[in-house]
Parts: sequence; structure tokens; C-alpha cells
Amino acid sequence: MQNPGTIRFFLFLLSGYLAIPAAAEISQERVALFLSGPDCSAQHQSIAAALTPISSVTRVDVESVPEHVLVDVVSGAVPPEDLLAAARRALLKGEHCRVEIMKSCISAGRSAADR
Repeated sequence: MQNPGTIRFFLFLLSGYLAIPAAAEISQERVALFLSGPDCSAQHQSIAAALTPISSVTRVDVESVPEHVLVDVVSGAVPPEDLLAAARRALLKGEHCRVEIMKSCISAGRSAADR
């Protein structure tokens, strides 16, 4: 007769091995927000602070591409329009900065920090 504790331990290990590939295969998409206006560079941190807490956002990059905020999100989890609305709410009143969704070919790959 087999030990029930051994069977449970084996099942626990097996479930862990099955979950690892699923977590590694989460697909992402990148939403590029285009910033235009003389006051946009001063808005980067407030925009990043507004986008980072959104649950499906995995990364916010305000430095790689001038006049852009690159937002990596879990595919299909949040509409780009919701990200745009959050970024616009973060803009300080009276500042001259416009935020728009940029339709682009910038794709979400693994960042250097993830490798």
C-alpha cells in the first residue's frame, strides 16, 4: 500500500511543473502612447505613476523612445483606451501636453531585466 502523504507530495510537485509553463507563456502586448506638447517631459513620472498600479500592466517605459510612453500589458486584459484615460487623468492642469494612442509596430519583447 502506498503512503497517502507521498501521493499528495507527488501531486503537489506535478501541479507546480504544470503551472510553470503556463505562467511563462503569458502573452503581452505593447501600447505606445505618443506625447506632444512643450510640457510633456515634465509629465513622465506622473503618467508612469498612474499606469503602473493597473493590474494588467507589467511595465511602463518613459525613457526608451522620446515623446512616448511604452506600456506592456497582458494581452487582452485592458483596452488601450483605458490606459489612455489613466494617462490623461495624470496630466497636471494648465500644462500643455497631449496624449494619444499611437498605432505602431513597437512590440513587447522580454526586457533586459527579465532575461
